[in-house]
Amino acid sequence: MKFTALGEALRGIELTGSIGDPLSVLQSHWGEIVGIALAGHTYPRAFAGGELTIVASSNGWIANLAWLEEAILKQLGVHGYEVTRLIYRVGRIPSRRGRHERSLPGAPGSEPPQRREQRSPSKDANEALARLRAEIEADRRAKAALGWKACSRCGALVAPHAGTTCVLCTLAASEQRTRTVARLLFDEPWMSFERAHVAVTGLTREDFSSVRRELLRRWGDIVNRLTRGRGTPIAARERAIALAFVALKTGRVPDELAPATLRNEFGDELYARLFGTETTR
Repeated sequence: MKFTALGEALRGIELTGSIGDPLSVLQSHWGEIVGIALAGHTYPRAFAGGELTIVASSNGWIANLAWLEEAILKQLGVHGYEVTRLIYRVGRIPSRRGRHERSLPGAPGSEPPQRREQRSPSKDANEALARLRAEIEADRRAKAALGWKACSRCGALVAPHAGTTCVLCTLAASEQRTRTVARLLFDEPWMSFERAHVAVTGLTREDFSSVRRELLRRWGDIVNRLTRGRGTPIAARERAIALAFVALKTGRVPDELAPATLRNEFGDELYARLFGTETTR
């Protein structure tokens, strides 16, 4: 991914933070990067050496951050931040009024405090709901006037300098590609990126390599467990995974793997259990 210098990315944009303070600018635009819902329970606390520390109001929200990490890193890159690692902490989240957030004309919370205090209470639930809808619509119109566009998948508004999909939809598409590639590699572990790219729309070489590394790690753990479980019967699926592991590692079709290659990978004892007279469960 090619990163844009922060000063260049923000040139000509009116900001409440200082360009000399990247963390302040990031805090101001946190809602644009991760979405309003997530921004309400998380906050960027420190940024140094490519590491961004994010505080969350609970461990549950940290789990949400971890789940969205790949998409968040991509969004940060779009905004000009060279972040290589996210660090999570549970902590107090500043109130919205305490954050130097960018206000959009007509957006909820953008009017001066005195104007908000003068607003009379809603007479009933219907009026309160009508006000909320009006504020949401005003927010959408204000963002649209500033160049925000609808996510191509779900319709949620996306910042002008972001991609065509929102954070959640970007992650969902990425997760779907990952699952599809994993299934393809389980069926044909020797599959090349060029072949997988034809079958999976939007697949990049980086994503393909990432899935391969993860499968090698998982299948390698299973092979190590089988090696330690001497005398334990081996299930048919475990035998299939062991073969897929070597095929993925070497890029060769299992039928083309020489016994010497398999014996060298598994060791004599496990090789005998895999291909000898062991009874499958």
